Amino acid sequence: MRGGRDMTMTQRDTDALPSVRACVTALPEQLLSPPYEMRSEMNWIDFSGTANPLGTPPSFIRAMETALAAGELNYPPDREAHALRSVLARKFGLSVESFLVGSTVGDMVRAVAQTYQPCTVGVAVPGPVEYALAAGNAGHRVVEIASPAGFTVPDPAAAERHGIVFDAAVLANPGYPTSRLLPKPTLLAYLDACTWVVVDERSIELTLGGESMVSLVNEHRNLVVVRSLCEPFAMPGIPISYCIAHPDTIAQITRFYDSSCVPMFAEVIGELALSETEHLERTRDFLDSEIPWLQCMLNLIPGIDIFPAEANYVMCTFDGGPDLALGVANTDELAQRLQLAGFLIRKLEGTPALEDSRYFCVAVRTREDNEKLVAALREIIAGC
Repeated sequence: MRGGRDMTMTQRDTDALPSVRACVTALPEQLLSPPYEMRSEMNWIDFSGTANPLGTPPSFIRAMETALAAGELNYPPDREAHALRSVLARKFGLSVESFLVGSTVGDMVRAVAQTYQPCTVGVAVPGPVEYALAAGNAGHRVVEIASPAGFTVPDPAAAERHGIVFDAAVLANPGYPTSRLLPKPTLLAYLDACTWVVVDERSIELTLGGESMVSLVNEHRNLVVVRSLCEPFAMPGIPISYCIAHPDTIAQITRFYDSSCVPMFAEVIGELALSETEHLERTRDFLDSEIPWLQCMLNLIPGIDIFPAEANYVMCTFDGGPDLALGVANTDELAQRLQLAGFLIRKLEGTPALEDSRYFCVAVRTREDNEKLVAALREIIAGC
C-alpha cells in the first residue's frame, strides 16, 4: 500500500461541474504583483521574491534594449534555443544534447513528468506548489515527502519507515522556503530508489557554498537537474529555465515537449550568461556575510524565530503569544503592517507541510534594504 499524505483533492460539486476533474492540490495564498502602472508609482521594497539582491547585470539590460530596438519582436524565437544551449554546453562541459530550454521551472518539471508513465511521485515539502501541479497534471499520483524532524529531506529508506512510498521524486537544492541544501548522499539514495528524479536548482548560485548536482547527470540517466536564469540574474519577469540531463534522457523528454514557450530573450542573452561571472562572484561574496547577518538580526526581534538558512531567503515564524506585549498578534497582522510601511514579505500559510499561519519568508536584499526592514520590524513589533 502506498503511504504518505495524498495531495489529490476530492472533486467538488460534481453535479454542477461534471466535466471538471479533481484539483491536484490546494493553492496557497499567492502574493500578486501589482499592475505595471501602479508599480511605477510605488516605493515598496519587495522581500517576497528570491532573485539576486544585486539585481540584473547592466549588460543584460543593454542587450535586451538593443534587441528590441532592432525589431527582434517581429520574429518568432528559436524554439531549439541553439544559442543558449551552445553557451550552456561550454559552461557545464557537457554536450549540447544535454540541455532543453523552456520558460518557467514549473514548465520544465512538467516536461519531465509528462514523459514518464503514471506512477507515484514524491514531492519534497515544504515546497512550491508547482511541483505537485506539474506531476499531478501529468497523470501521476502525488505524495508528500515530509521530514519527521526539521526540514531536511529524509532519504527514501527513512521516508518508507514513515509510510511514504514513491516511484519517482521532485526535490530542490536549495529548498524553498526552507532554505536548506540537498546533501549529495541523500540524492544518490533517491537515484538508486527511483525511476526518475528532478532536482530544482534555480537558486543554487545564491547559496552558502551550495554544490550543484549537474556533475551526476551523465552517470545517472534518471536524473534531471532544472536550472534558471531568473534567480541568479534577477529576471523573474523574463522566465528562462532549462533541463540538464543525459542526452538520451533529454531526447526522451523532447519527444513530448511543446517548445513554443521558449522566450526570444533566450537568444539575446545567451552568451552573456557565460561571460557574466564577475556579477555572480560579487553576489556570492555579498551573500556569504549578508545571509548570516540577516538571520542574526531577525532572530533578535521579539516573537520572531528563524530556521537555519543556506540560501538568499530566511524562513521565519512569528508568535505574539499571550505573555508578550507586542504591537501585532500574528503573522497576518505583521504582513499587513509591513505593507503599510512599504515592505512586502511572503506569508506561507497554505504551503504544504506548513499548516498553521505562523510561517513567513524574507528574502535577502542589499544591506541598506535589509537594515530598513529590520528597523520596520522592530518598530511594528516592539515599538522601538
